Amino acid sequence: MSRRQRGTPGAPEGGGQVGGIPVLWLAVGGGIVLLQAAVLAVIAFPAPHTGGDHTGYLALGHALAEGMGYVELWDPERPAHTKYPPGFPLVLALFMLLGASTWSAFKLGSAVAVSGATLLCFAWAARRTGPLAAGALAVLLVLAGGWQDASRWILSEPWFLLWTFLALWAGERGLDDGEEAGGRPEGELVWLAVAGFAALMAFGVRSAGLPLVLAFGLALLWAGRRRAAAIFGGATALVVGGWLLHSARGGEGAYQDEFWLVDPYDPELGTVTVFGLAGRAWDNLVLYVGRVLPAEWWSAAPTWFLAVGGIGLTGLALWGWVSRIRRRPGPAELFLPLYAGMILLWPQVWSGDRFLLPLVPLILLYAGTVVAGVAREVEEGLEWKGAALPGLAVAAGLVALAGPAIPATVERAEVAGVCRTQVELTGDAFSCHGAGFAEFRVAVGWMAQGLPADAILLSRKPRIAYVLGGPPGRTFPFVRDPDEFLARADEIGARYLLVDRVDALANRYLPGVLAGRPRAFCYVAGWGGGPQEPGTDLVGILPPRDREEGGDLADIQRCPPDWTRELDAEPVLEGLRIPLLVGGGRVPEGYSSAGAPSWRP
Repeated sequence: MSRRQRGTPGAPEGGGQVGGIPVLWLAVGGGIVLLQAAVLAVIAFPAPHTGGDHTGYLALGHALAEGMGYVELWDPERPAHTKYPPGFPLVLALFMLLGASTWSAFKLGSAVAVSGATLLCFAWAARRTGPLAAGALAVLLVLAGGWQDASRWILSEPWFLLWTFLALWAGERGLDDGEEAGGRPEGELVWLAVAGFAALMAFGVRSAGLPLVLAFGLALLWAGRRRAAAIFGGATALVVGGWLLHSARGGEGAYQDEFWLVDPYDPELGTVTVFGLAGRAWDNLVLYVGRVLPAEWWSAAPTWFLAVGGIGLTGLALWGWVSRIRRRPGPAELFLPLYAGMILLWPQVWSGDRFLLPLVPLILLYAGTVVAGVAREVEEGLEWKGAALPGLAVAAGLVALAGPAIPATVERAEVAGVCRTQVELTGDAFSCHGAGFAEFRVAVGWMAQGLPADAILLSRKPRIAYVLGGPPGRTFPFVRDPDEFLARADEIGARYLLVDRVDALANRYLPGVLAGRPRAFCYVAGWGGGPQEPGTDLVGILPPRDREEGGDLADIQRCPPDWTRELDAEPVLEGLRIPLLVGGGRVPEGYSSAGAPSWRP
């Protein structure tokens, strides 16, 4: 009996077919497409992300599109990039070659990829449960907060989801087709080839795809497909092995180094021990089960309710997974523990729904299968006829999760609508951000023309600064000792430091550094702030020969005139397009580089 026939909740597939596909499948799938399009349209958020990953991907894509290689353009030494596999930057490079240059164009690509991933989840689940239950699962994905957020940013998650569920769907179909036919039909080999390619592409997009690659290879061996496993193993050795050798060269912020830090944003805390990894796994488990997973739909619920709901949903999913794996594990059954183990061991400071997204459809499917199976046993035990308890149980689960998620989606749509209106009025995609990021953006625009061509900048967001037209540079050292800070700055020849307020990290480290060696710095320019509120300041890092000991913050003097270039007018900033790709734009009103340091009265 096939897996689809063994699935639990189900309904008749309809009385006809179109192109070999049951009408009911087409009807439910079409409804999902329309619902997904409607939701993504109303929650679309035009403002760029405030994290550095999206601009890092854009800079890498630009380097590839321009034929410069896979290098970090934002780094003054332009080293080879060894952190992110090149799959997503290659997608962005293709968009660039096709003429994409606006934030919204690349965001549209993310929305399309999320939509494709949702449809693949539906197709994968429908083989096990039938189209109606799979449609319920897809609706919950459309309403899940993490999946909605993934569609709104220029990040790798959408494409990772797309390739992951193509691999799971095609791999399961290939293995099931071979089992049902009792042989090795040509169709099976095609589906397995598609699945293997998709698994390797998932790894090419994110190194977190390694569990998927391992799961697919193990599934082939478990099913006795030794020849296919050998071919896939050879391809894996080339793709995965090649990237791992490349990434072993390391670099600033390499995953293999950051993994062992207690907190990658506070290296002074040291590295984690084996016992520390166990504690980290437990803390992550509590976080994912008790907050992140249930908050996908119950984001407004109290903490105790999230914990109870998360434990219940996870318990049902584990029950369903164990029941499934006892019969014959497929790629999905092997992928779940491998991937879950990986994210549980990851530094907790990075934990969140971005990592959990690939597991959400699996959790829903396994939990729903258990609920429907229990309902079927109750129905059979009571000898009820025509009650359709499994379908009612699945519908009840859909309402329980989707009901609270709808107000959250409406709220997200309202916030996005306000932002879209603001961007339409101002012509500036950054107008939705707060003062801290607005100051950062204007400061970077000023530096693009106001600093010497050979300027090197230390800042909290060097990748964003570079993509917005600023000078190359690195993240300022996460150290509190002024002498160590200056030594690291001297290593790369950095002569400028941006004291921003895009987040709390600059305030955690930089005030102490400046106060500890004030005569090692000079003042360049400032933006925003006021008598009672700090702003964003650009300071110069004096050469070693000009640094003096002692003093206080009041001793920081203005930099010599040759540290800046004289401007006839305030720089022009781009509002909707990406400065790295096109340049230009305009300056929002209310910001100027004139002013005293924010630490002075």
